[in-house]
Amino acid sequence: MLRYIESKPASAEIFRMVIQKMAEWGCAFTPVHYTVVYEYVSGINPPLIEAVNGLLKQSSSLVGEDLEKIFVKYIVPDYVLPLNDYRGSLAKQLQSILQNISSSTTRTAQEAERVKNGMESYSHSLQEDGLDEKTFRTLVDAVLKDTLSIRESSSSLNAELLKNQKKIDCLQDELRIAREEAMVDPLTEILNRRGFSTKINDLFREGKFSGIPCALLMIDIDHFKKINDSYGHIIGDKAIIAVSKVLRGSVGENVFIGRVGGEEFAVFSPKTTSEEGLALAERLRQNIMKIEITNPSTRQKISTMTVSIGIDLAPFSGEWERMFERADKALYASKSSGRNKVTLWTSKTPDIKNSKNPSGSNS
Repeated sequence: MLRYIESKPASAEIFRMVIQKMAEWGCAFTPVHYTVVYEYVSGINPPLIEAVNGLLKQSSSLVGEDLEKIFVKYIVPDYVLPLNDYRGSLAKQLQSILQNISSSTTRTAQEAERVKNGMESYSHSLQEDGLDEKTFRTLVDAVLKDTLSIRESSSSLNAELLKNQKKIDCLQDELRIAREEAMVDPLTEILNRRGFSTKINDLFREGKFSGIPCALLMIDIDHFKKINDSYGHIIGDKAIIAVSKVLRGSVGENVFIGRVGGEEFAVFSPKTTSEEGLALAERLRQNIMKIEITNPSTRQKISTMTVSIGIDLAPFSGEWERMFERADKALYASKSSGRNKVTLWTSKTPDIKNSKNPSGSNS
């Protein structure tokens, strides 16, 4: 589907308007934010325009998290999530490939049948008495000609199969890339919530780690709204990216991480004991405290960044989603007891319902 088809002069004018709007609304200059504002300015996405106007009625600036939600709801479905259009195109291409192969196979089969009948006729002729030299040479030439014909037909079929195999391989690669992109958070380039859940579901279906103790960590940046309000959304996005980089650099190869909310992350660590899970959570908490983000206008370091962490440890099973619930409860317990803490879920962990605001202030 061609979505952006403006002429060069028109696209230049839209680009100028997009930059102006992004500056006016206080948007961070990221690909996701640019795409949202581009579709707003160009007028090609009415539902998105209505959603943005609704936000602008509430505030003159646009929060990065709100823009990302709009991107996922009004833009991503057209490209990645359903993949319906792509599947339709893929089906047509596969149908064409199969028709080509079928046609080549039919031609080869017909040629083989013709040669078979010819060979039987030549065999009978060669067994006849009184066969003269001229007739013998004619039969030999015919046998050689038909042998060459069936060889060429077989070579043609093999070439067709090879060519179409390459086409199928390309289609498979395109589909794989599209599916992978649907699982990735565009800001941090780590798994999004959908991708994170899919990865764990795949592990369970494959029978990996079944019944083996695993750890699930829920991590939330403390006072994230205050960071946005005090330093702007560009700094807020930098904080989210910085945390994602620390997570990637602090876990092992077989540990999965994802951004499952605005400032919320999840870490799944298989084959992990209670001691190892708590040690991992504490290491992440301390490493995140070392993050240094500079305010571009003052070139000064912003205040120390901290996170609250909730952790659940349980044998891996088909009910792994309950680990999310328990780790979430532990996370809220960390935030309600002062933040910048690690809490391990137990049966005594309180069920704090006031999510995102456990002690009267956001995050």
